[in-house]
Amino acid sequence: MSFFTPARLFLILLLPLAANTQASNNLRQQGQWYGYWGWNNATYSDSDIHFYGDDYDFTLHNVSASDRQTPFSFAQIFHSYLNPGRLTIPQYNWRVGYFLADNWSISLGWDHMKYVMDQNQTVTMTGTNNRAGYENTDPAPQQQQLTDDFLTYEHTDGFNQISLETEYFLPVWHFSGTQDIALFAGAGAGILYPKSNVRLMNGERNDEWHVAGHSTLVKVGIEANLWRGLFVRFTGKFGYADMDDVLTSAYGDKASQTFYYDEYIGAIGYRI
Repeated sequence: MSFFTPARLFLILLLPLAANTQASNNLRQQGQWYGYWGWNNATYSDSDIHFYGDDYDFTLHNVSASDRQTPFSFAQIFHSYLNPGRLTIPQYNWRVGYFLADNWSISLGWDHMKYVMDQNQTVTMTGTNNRAGYENTDPAPQQQQLTDDFLTYEHTDGFNQISLETEYFLPVWHFSGTQDIALFAGAGAGILYPKSNVRLMNGERNDEWHVAGHSTLVKVGIEANLWRGLFVRFTGKFGYADMDDVLTSAYGDKASQTFYYDEYIGAIGYRI
């Protein structure tokens, strides 16, 4: 994943505009609460994944992965996105926040992303492996294709982030007493609580909730206040994930990895 993606460049260019913008009217005041629900898409940088257990200790280098968003179509809008029984199937976000001062909020929320290793790619592997049928005692680099019988690796229930974040808003266009457009920027940190689906070297599929690491992030976005406290917002996040304790089996086998991610969120919410 290239750092200078078009979407990320657009988000970066919003910052100087926001820093030099002022507005005389303020709809985001100290003491207000807000909440929102939304959906996201994500991209991930390549990652070195270290696998270790009683009979193996090896690293797969520059492993690529993608997200797995539910297709966005007219039929799926009502089947998944707006269906109360399936709201948690797509990649979703919710957040609750409080304004500590005018235009400055702090919030707690859940980002449900999905991380899926791209199957059948060929990567460089280093380390040793004494698992029957996969023996390799030479730690020198060699090529390994990630076939289904060797490895399936996903955080699909999901790549969950529970984060505390702060935001500062800068109104840029005021329409009326209850309508405006504002830019915002912020930062945050949180824990990563995935339900990782892993099957390694024809072993049993492992699927457990587990605190697997932590993350830090920065974000920028735009919010439109539509009517009274009703708003829509679009947010771009750039984060760093350190997953140093991923469960890969029920017997204590683990994996670890670090990577960067972009997350793009569309949400609707209400402020009181």
